[in-house]
Amino acid sequence: MAINLAEKYSNQVDEVIRRGLLSSAGVNNDVEFGGAQTVKVYSLDTAPLNDYNANGGMNRYGQPVELEDTVQEMKMTQQKSFTFTIDKTFEADSPEGVRSAGKALQRQIEQVIIPAIDTYRFSVLADKAGTRIYTELTADNAYDTFVAANTAITDEEFPVEGRVAFCSNDFIELLKKDGGFTKATELAQDRIVFKGMVGDCDGVAIIAVPKRRLPEDTAFIITHPMCAPAPVKLQEYKIHRDPPGIAGTLVEGLLYHDIFVFDKKKKAVAVCFNGEEPEENNG
Repeated sequence: MAINLAEKYSNQVDEVIRRGLLSSAGVNNDVEFGGAQTVKVYSLDTAPLNDYNANGGMNRYGQPVELEDTVQEMKMTQQKSFTFTIDKTFEADSPEGVRSAGKALQRQIEQVIIPAIDTYRFSVLADKAGTRIYTELTADNAYDTFVAANTAITDEEFPVEGRVAFCSNDFIELLKKDGGFTKATELAQDRIVFKGMVGDCDGVAIIAVPKRRLPEDTAFIITHPMCAPAPVKLQEYKIHRDPPGIAGTLVEGLLYHDIFVFDKKKKAVAVCFNGEEPEENNG
């Protein structure tokens, strides 16, 4: 007999994932992938400003130009799965609840699924960032480096409100020691907005991220949720009781997800790496 947890326990499973994901604050669900693996997003260009000519006859507003468009194709690629068994004899020989399939599944979600989603999302954000900074970070330059990255986004005229920064704990420690950083290191409970939020810097919410979830040497990523749709098209978790050939429990999980960065909003994403720029980037 199969128990489909995506149906029977969907609220609990979704809640576990929602509470555990750190990247949720920096993504959106604005692109619809229903029934399709690939979605094309069309963006219209803009027209230049002209000097109005009151004596210009039919072209007082200037010469009309046809607006061109650009197309970005997004193809979902992340189809991940897992499976494991809990033998009935091992379960019988263990203390009650130790080999519970439900608890085992929850651990799988918390310790494997959630970190994997975050890790993939952060890697894409860092790879597609329009602003890339390489520097040897210290307690003397951490704050100025962060402000410079945030200012680069502001200079591109992207919204200030709603930005978030995913920061390594090492960078947060440097930031706390920087004399230029005067914000409190802890927030009152009623000011915490996002999972993992530990403070704010230059008006940007700071979210602490374990080093293993960030790309190598990444100190921080500043972004805005409008930049990156992160669809979760399918997540299905099943527990099979005594399926053919197995005395006990078979657990299976399927996750179909991805993240993309809009081409026209890449400059609203900034990443800082602690260290020198790789030589291949200078070629």
